[in-house]
Amino acid sequence: MSNETRTEFVNRVMGLSFQSTQGKYSYCNDSKKQILFSLNAENGDVILSPSWSRNGYSHSLKHIHKIINDGYDLLVFETKTKKNKKGETLANGFNPLIEKRKLVVEGDIFKAVKIEVTQSKETTGSGSSIFEGAKKTITVNAYERDPQARQACLDEYGYLCKICGFDFEKTYGERGKEFIHVHHIVPLSEIKKEYKVDPVQDLIPVCPNCHSMLHRKGHTITPDELKSIILNKSC
Repeated sequence: MSNETRTEFVNRVMGLSFQSTQGKYSYCNDSKKQILFSLNAENGDVILSPSWSRNGYSHSLKHIHKIINDGYDLLVFETKTKKNKKGETLANGFNPLIEKRKLVVEGDIFKAVKIEVTQSKETTGSGSSIFEGAKKTITVNAYERDPQARQACLDEYGYLCKICGFDFEKTYGERGKEFIHVHHIVPLSEIKKEYKVDPVQDLIPVCPNCHSMLHRKGHTITPDELKSIILNKSC
C-alpha cells in the first residue's frame, strides 16, 4: 500500500488539485484524454452503478460518455473498504497500481474489464461473444449478442461484410459458411432503457476486421465513416 493519501495519489497521477476525493468514483484529465476510476474489489469489475450515490453516479456518467464518445482511455486503481459497527462502508486503503481496461456497458451498469479477457473473441450465431483473432479489443453490447436480433439482421442482409464486402464462405469454403459479426449502429449514449432494437435498421453484418476498426480506441465511428477511410486509403 502507498503512504500517500488517496487524494494525493489521484492528484499526482492525474495532474489534478482536489482537496478531497470523497464521494467521487472517477477523475478526468482532458489534456491526456484519460479517465481514472476507483475499483472496489468487492464489486468485481463494476466501476459505476445507479444503486450507488446519486451525485457520484451523475458525476462519473459524464466521464463514461467521454470514454464512449470521445475516445478517452479508461484507467483503474483498486481500493479497499470496510464496514463500521453501523454497517457503513468506509475507505480502507488502496493499491497505487494503475491499469488500463476496456469499458463494457450493461444497461445502467458500467464495468472495467481486463483487456486480455475481451481479446480473442468472436460473435457466433449462438449469441456468445468470442472475438477470435482480433488484435484489438471490442466492446460488444447486448444488442449485438442477442441471437434473435442477430438472425433477423442476417436474414435481411446475408453474410457478406456490409463495409468491405468480405465473403467468408467464398474465401474459406464450408468452414467459413455463415460466419460473420453483427454490429449495432446506434451509439450507446443514445440508447435508453425502453429502447428496442430493430434488427434491420440498427444492425449490420461486418467482418471481424471492420468490427474492430468501428470500435477502436474506445469509441465507435459509423459504417459510412469507415467506408470513407477505406476508399480514401485505396485512392
